[in-house]
Amino acid sequence: MRLTEEKVKEWLRDNRFPVPEGSSAANSSEASAVAEQLGGVAVKAIVPTGRRGKAGAVHLVETPEEAAEAANALIGQEINGYPVKEVYVEAKFPIQSEYYLSFAFGPRAPKLVVSRHGGVEIEQTFERDPDSVVTEDIDPLTDLKPWDAVSLWERAGVEGPVLARLGQLTSRLHSAFRNADAIMIECNPIAVDADGHLSLVGAMMEIDDNAMFRHRDWSSEGYSFGAEGRILNEREIAVMHANETLPGGALRYTELDGNIGILMGGGGASLLQHDMIIDFGGKLANHTDFSPAPSIEKPLAVLNAILENPNTRGLLLSFNYLQLLPCNILVGALCEALRQHGVDATSFPVVVRVFGPGEDEARSMVEEFPGVRYMPPKASLDEAVKLIVDLTNEAVASGSKS
Repeated sequence: MRLTEEKVKEWLRDNRFPVPEGSSAANSSEASAVAEQLGGVAVKAIVPTGRRGKAGAVHLVETPEEAAEAANALIGQEINGYPVKEVYVEAKFPIQSEYYLSFAFGPRAPKLVVSRHGGVEIEQTFERDPDSVVTEDIDPLTDLKPWDAVSLWERAGVEGPVLARLGQLTSRLHSAFRNADAIMIECNPIAVDADGHLSLVGAMMEIDDNAMFRHRDWSSEGYSFGAEGRILNEREIAVMHANETLPGGALRYTELDGNIGILMGGGGASLLQHDMIIDFGGKLANHTDFSPAPSIEKPLAVLNAILENPNTRGLLLSFNYLQLLPCNILVGALCEALRQHGVDATSFPVVVRVFGPGEDEARSMVEEFPGVRYMPPKASLDEAVKLIVDLTNEAVASGSKS
């Protein structure tokens, strides 16, 4: 989950990091009101992407009237592929010099990147002046000491009294990075004024959604961006919220552009069936990751999303032999979803391949829904996959609807 700037700045402020005062605004009057309090401000489009300055998504203004005009100009635009629904209005900081700092994950360990040149893209900085950029692996089991951070900044060419402050800031930010279960934090620029005071003027952050149970303040409610800033639809957001709030294992739902909805388990088996659907000539409407849950609510959340997708024309519920989750709970969620959405399984294909404890009860449950194909015992994965592909293709060709 990538956090947008107003959320990152709020988190930094709560953790006593130096950031300019600011607030989000949904319209020009709100932007004007914030600017009235702060004076000269930067009005920034709230989107989960960098390079906003280059895209014309940052306006520096002096008056509330100008802030209102900037908000009007930005809200409703699309910046780097993302719609602008709000702006962030932030007090200007008197910048004397700028630095770059980021924490992220490399292939083997967390990495720290620092540079004496901030305010520009780090890739361009490295190409122009590679000696100014220092990259270092960090031991994930120990704290980053301020004096070790100072050494890294010295290697990047930073000198003078600011070194001690940068070292302290870097050490504290590393601890916050770990405590937040963050995947990435980028501060660009870290600005310094004429008196040597630091401010995190630019900040981006991405967090591990598997750790959301430890960070209830970062609920999926109100967020519309997922991994890599991808825009989520309302069904994906609903499943994300269910994953955070309902008991049980991990739950993910990602929509694709096909027409076969799937709820699968088994790790590699789900990926295998994903590929098999394509090999048999089908097109996936979604992909899922699902771990056992103690009740029907969590699988029901995914099934509701699948059936609410207007592109879905068939459904495959397929798992390896169940041990941690009785078949009747999983199939009970399916029956409830079919019931809630009024699905006619004689025209909307539904194939079930679920074996294990509670299977007899599960088979009796689907008898309420004529047309549901419950695969016979020991039916293979490819038999279930081929059946849903053939049935869905037939339904699409005939123009039938659920």
